[in-house]
Amino acid sequence: MKANTTLYQEPGKFGSRPNYFYAMISISLVLFILGIFGFILFNTRQLISFYKENLNLIVEIIETGSPAQMNSLKEWLSTRDFYKKGSLSVIDKEEAIQLMRKDFGEDFLKLDLPNPFLDIITFNVREAYLERSSLTKIKKALLQFPNVKAVYFQDSFLNSLLRNMNKFLLFTFSLTLILLAISSILIFNTIKLALHSQRFIIKNMELVGATWQFISAPFLKRSFTHGIISSMLSLTGLGALYFWLLRNIPELVRILPADKLFILAAGVTFAGIFIYLFSTYIVVNRYLKMRVDDLY
Repeated sequence: MKANTTLYQEPGKFGSRPNYFYAMISISLVLFILGIFGFILFNTRQLISFYKENLNLIVEIIETGSPAQMNSLKEWLSTRDFYKKGSLSVIDKEEAIQLMRKDFGEDFLKLDLPNPFLDIITFNVREAYLERSSLTKIKKALLQFPNVKAVYFQDSFLNSLLRNMNKFLLFTFSLTLILLAISSILIFNTIKLALHSQRFIIKNMELVGATWQFISAPFLKRSFTHGIISSMLSLTGLGALYFWLLRNIPELVRILPADKLFILAAGVTFAGIFIYLFSTYIVVNRYLKMRVDDLY
């Protein structure tokens, strides 16, 4: 009993102020990593759309085709729903052979053989029409023009891309769920360690008649504040990473809509506050349920 009296009279020894700074930094890092995986999860769907809509549909033009026929084809494409605006490009056969020489060196066609290439038109198709049935209809419609010789599409590459992207999306989603579970455990243990030095103060307040709600309230308020601070720190890091990617790899992040970025930021903030509050509530109530002898 004497030992217990001494215990309650020495709050400086058993009730030392916990170091919440390291807890907030640790939780901010966890939320930062969680935010990165959330960004990948959101961005994967956008990447699929981006790459799908950047696959070229190639139209070969016969040598006897006239400029009027070419203009008619261009005007027809510009009015089609499947056509992605601004994606049309015309490559004549002279430009094509120069591109081949650039890729394969000056020795390409050094025997002065006739130019084997034809003029071509390339354009992109909107994602909603990137299905085999729709592409078949588009191909048949293009072949109705008298100056069109053949129509090609990178369908094998598209199918391979979709398979790999869907696998990556499933992998990222699973990894994000696992990371969320690990993050919750890490945050819970971090808060538990931070409150460990105040377990005797929590128990003393109960012994003098304070209700559990009264005891938990200041800890929950502080956890709410710390959750916001940790979330803001992680969002600052994510924002810096986003602007770095925007400057160095713009095609990777520019396609992500602003509303998705807002949802991601709100998700990180909510996760930080909720896990912080929930962990604090569990830890404080755990200490309240323990006997005094079990606190040592």
